[in-house]
Amino acid sequence: MMEQHAPHVLLVEDNPGDADLVRLRLVESKSDVYVNCVPRLSDALACLDAETPSLVLLDLNLPDSHGAETFRRIMEKAPNVPVVILSGQDDEALALKAVHQGVQDYLVKGDITGRQLERALRYAVERQGLLRALEMTRKQQLEFKNQFLSHVSHELRTPLTCIHQYVTILLDGLAGGHEAGSN
Repeated sequence: MMEQHAPHVLLVEDNPGDADLVRLRLVESKSDVYVNCVPRLSDALACLDAETPSLVLLDLNLPDSHGAETFRRIMEKAPNVPVVILSGQDDEALALKAVHQGVQDYLVKGDITGRQLERALRYAVERQGLLRALEMTRKQQLEFKNQFLSHVSHELRTPLTCIHQYVTILLDGLAGGHEAGSN
């Protein structure tokens, strides 16, 4: 489920016609989203410095960036913000590369309907939230493991030290030897 307030989408698209098409698709799907559109990657990075959107819709071919470098730069700047690529190219290899590097979805501009776009946005936000929750759980598990090991090693230290000292005394012959034939 999307956030209670209207989600803020940062649309990075240099073609005004494509930006209008995205807005139209969102209106068609009756999506209650606020869309901030910027035409360049540098503008998007500046926007990400100023505020954190719910999602970034990203064209890969911008005046100041092309291809995989475009989504890498966005993801470096805002690693916890889901990214959905909107591309004019139906490039399966690039789509897989993008998804393997953390992009939530890869949509082809000419093929999307309002409902598909709204669903992709909603699912991307949900998946990103699940990934954050999994990461937090993993960190908590590591912390618990470290605390447990620290506690166990602390509890074992005293008896092991006693055993070590006793064995050392026995090996050094300081514990009062048993003389042969004194039974």
